[in-house]
Amino acid sequence: MATPTVPVPALRDHATRLRAAAGLDEAPIASAAGLWLLLASVAEVVEPPDRAVLEDVLGVGAAEATALATALLADPHPAVGAALGGWLKPGLTLARALPGPVAVEPLPGQDVLDAWAAAHTRGLIERFPVEVDERTLLLLASALVTEPRWRRRLGTDADGLLLLDGELQAIVATEAAGPVAVASPPSGDDIDVLSVIAAPEVPAADVWQAVDEVVARHLGGTLAHGDWPAGALADGHAWRVTEGTERFEAWGAPEDGAEVWTGRLPAWKAEAEHDLTEAPGVAETGRGLGALLPPEATARGIDLQCVQAATASYDADGFRAAAVTAMSVRAAGMPSYVERRVARVTVTYDRPHALVALARGGAWEGVPLFHAWVRP
Repeated sequence: MATPTVPVPALRDHATRLRAAAGLDEAPIASAAGLWLLLASVAEVVEPPDRAVLEDVLGVGAAEATALATALLADPHPAVGAALGGWLKPGLTLARALPGPVAVEPLPGQDVLDAWAAAHTRGLIERFPVEVDERTLLLLASALVTEPRWRRRLGTDADGLLLLDGELQAIVATEAAGPVAVASPPSGDDIDVLSVIAAPEVPAADVWQAVDEVVARHLGGTLAHGDWPAGALADGHAWRVTEGTERFEAWGAPEDGAEVWTGRLPAWKAEAEHDLTEAPGVAETGRGLGALLPPEATARGIDLQCVQAATASYDADGFRAAAVTAMSVRAAGMPSYVERRVARVTVTYDRPHALVALARGGAWEGVPLFHAWVRP
């Protein structure tokens, strides 16, 4: 069977809608792909009419979305770490197994979830973004991480800005934001990191649309170093054009009259946590997951929570970014209690006693794995 093709335009559209719905246009760091991967991985559990809404959000049919999520994990990018996790409260059983790549395990404690986040983000995120408690029924999460290194370390100028000489730099005329400047230090990890700057008065939402235009050109092979809109070279909102005589090393020196580009980029680091509970497709997915839980566990309804923790840094050596996106399905309300007359038997093991650990199932059925003599 052929590997499904990732619908890049649909992913870009999903990111646009997520930024608008969750107010992330100016978020310091976020991963729409992390949410898309999470929703796509379980899309097939969502029933009509919610399925139509989710398919519109994902940009593909539910079955194709789940197949894409499965394929992405089965054929990992060499510079991208991706993982999905699923956990179910002990004692509960789903009405049917999740059809996608998520393997559901017993719900662990917070420390185990923190360790999962750290392990799958190479230590960049050490805390799982959702807290679990006695009402947590089902928990799903995605993790993404990438750490491309520049092919050569960037220098700095007197102001502490990183210097990019040559490489991929251009001025691009866009419909959404007018002329924008683009800079992309080359990496050796098949990860392209493009910086795009528009005029200061352009709203962030329009800048993101311009980024989509730039990315489309880049992926289409029509963005080249030194690109400039028609007309003479002239100063712009983020660039200056000067002419003069400069000194270069003889080897590799430009020809007389050549254009020489230098980008001045800030080093930066950001951390963010986003509440994505109201993000497109989340409520529909939550209802689909809730329908798989035992009716007695959801008799009072469910509370849905979706949170993303993200971090990134950009420096002279490269770019690092990671995100953990978690969705929690919890029982709504507080548990009810009743009074009963009982005979309670209390056994206290406060003296030395024995312990045995038995294996169950298959060839290991009943095998005593460990014995212990416990001395309290």
